[in-house]
Amino acid sequence: MPAIARAVGIRTGSGLAPEKLAEAMGERKLLLVLDNCEHVLRRCADAVEALLTSCPSVRILATSREALRVRGEQSFPLGELALPVTGEVLTAAQAGHSDAVRLFVDRATAVDPGFELTDANASTIAALCRRLDGMPLAIELAARRVRLLGPADLLDRLDGKLDVLSLGTRTATSRHDSLEAAIGWDYELLAPGEQELWRRLSVLAGSFPIELAEAVAGHGKETLDLVASLEAKSLLVPVPKGDSVWFRQLESIRIYGRDRLEAAGECDATHDRLADWLVELVEPHLGRYMMPVPVLEAIDAHWPNLVAAVEWMSSRRDERHGALAFALGKHWLRHGINLEDTYRMLRAALDMATGAANAGLVLSALSTTTSVLGDQAESLGYAWRAVDIERALDRPARLAKALDDLGHALFCSGEYRAARPSYLESLRILRGLGDPVALLGSLNNVAWVSLNWGEEDLAEKLLAEALPLAQYLGSGNMVIALLHTSGVLSLIRGDVDSAAERFAESLTMGRENPYHLVHGLEGLGIVAAELGDDDRAIRLIHGAAAVRRQVRTTGEPVWAERVDAAAAIAAGRLGAREAVASAAGQRMTLTCLADYALNGVVPPPTVVLSTREHTIAALVADGMTNERIARRLRVSRRTVATHLERIRGKLDVRSRAEVAAWVARGENVE
Repeated sequence: MPAIARAVGIRTGSGLAPEKLAEAMGERKLLLVLDNCEHVLRRCADAVEALLTSCPSVRILATSREALRVRGEQSFPLGELALPVTGEVLTAAQAGHSDAVRLFVDRATAVDPGFELTDANASTIAALCRRLDGMPLAIELAARRVRLLGPADLLDRLDGKLDVLSLGTRTATSRHDSLEAAIGWDYELLAPGEQELWRRLSVLAGSFPIELAEAVAGHGKETLDLVASLEAKSLLVPVPKGDSVWFRQLESIRIYGRDRLEAAGECDATHDRLADWLVELVEPHLGRYMMPVPVLEAIDAHWPNLVAAVEWMSSRRDERHGALAFALGKHWLRHGINLEDTYRMLRAALDMATGAANAGLVLSALSTTTSVLGDQAESLGYAWRAVDIERALDRPARLAKALDDLGHALFCSGEYRAARPSYLESLRILRGLGDPVALLGSLNNVAWVSLNWGEEDLAEKLLAEALPLAQYLGSGNMVIALLHTSGVLSLIRGDVDSAAERFAESLTMGRENPYHLVHGLEGLGIVAAELGDDDRAIRLIHGAAAVRRQVRTTGEPVWAERVDAAAAIAAGRLGAREAVASAAGQRMTLTCLADYALNGVVPPPTVVLSTREHTIAALVADGMTNERIARRLRVSRRTVATHLERIRGKLDVRSRAEVAAWVARGENVE
């Protein structure tokens, strides 16, 4: 009250009641601004209510992390500053549309008049603002560092740390000297239960539902009220998920909470509860041939939290490690990403496996992963071991999956007939289990290999059973695979038009996944060769080959032979023009290849990279990680990441594989 009285020119003692202040203000017409009400919320609320009730000409603007909850209050939530679009390489003009970027540049030029937003640093500054969640104080503190650290180095130093965001102005209050101090101010204002929940939620790297918050908090039903309180105080961000609402912590809030969690000695217990919850999500389905689609979708939604749990367990011998590593590996395999990370994670899980059940799961996933990576001998070894374990454990569905993996490994190793008993035993087991999802996977696999056994009628019969079932179950990935198998059957029977239709359907559905994409491209390339469109055939087949090289996957031998034969025929007819068509195909990005295959869209003109960008792109093509590139070039990892953002923007690509595919074409540099 005294502060308000002084601001409006009323002399009074320290004990002035809100009603007396309202009486003293009378009919005065004014706008009263109350800043940072959260630390005296109740007193502010009492004062505001009294003033609004007794002083009709007074208007009040109050800022606070939490609403005052008084009559007549209208809340205007302020989120983060407008951020640049994620995943794009930006010019200075494009980045300058972002409020967050403009604030950074304004504060940076205040401490370094020579600083400017350029095309060269725009993407890095945009990434820096995104990393800071668009928080004005965080952006201001980061901008004050530009005289010592460039934007790329600042971004690199922000990895999991808040200490770089300090050194406020001499006149700033102590809580504005650093981001850690500012967040610590909010933390200290909370009740002990709210502080505890903040700390414990910091183990969640992604968004989360209330049930998961309850699990990691260890509080049960009272967690709902605590979550509501933290959300009301702007310390949790609501995330709409269909008909429900999940939540997330801003990254800086999460990092601060993680530090407090470690200081409280609660890390292990909280991660333990997270692991228990995730195991409950996946464990009931681990004995099945295939996880149901809703479970796979749940894994997709929780994969950042799975990463957090698996990383925590990787440093200790935990019997749950294998189950969660298997689930995370399924997610990455399903989306065709992070295959080498998947391999390393599963190898570590196998080394740490404490029981045969988890070892069987991990061996099965390793067999699939190494096959996709092209090491069929290693895949075969894992498959045999998985079959032996599953026979001993008497898990019929998992035995069927292990047999299927074994059949696939034998087939890819060129032992076509030796694969037949494994595939057929798997199908026989699954027909007896009454699981349509599992049966669907086996039907497609046996249909595919039947074509290579020369049993086309069997393949046709199985496809006729499987396609309607896949469509009924809504299994998109399986529909893609079945369409491709159906296209190959049409090719074998000389029905080129039907083959083209099936391959185009599969490509349309699977264009976002490079492992589905290459099969569709190759199928349409074979069709083009059959129709005498040799230039198109070479573009598609060689473009697909470039993708395969860069995502480190090979086609099954029989399919690869068919693709190579079509390419050889088309090349023979093209003569010297084959080199031009090949270069054009390998020059296309994944998106361009798909558009060209489906619509005949002409690829965009060649893009030119700078010398440094071309060097980094070439090292990516050599399979180097950002960390290894940084060591090679003696720059920070963030600098490498910034260059890669710029490279992807110039090339209009999304993945490292596409960058590497571009390198194979040998473009000029600036």
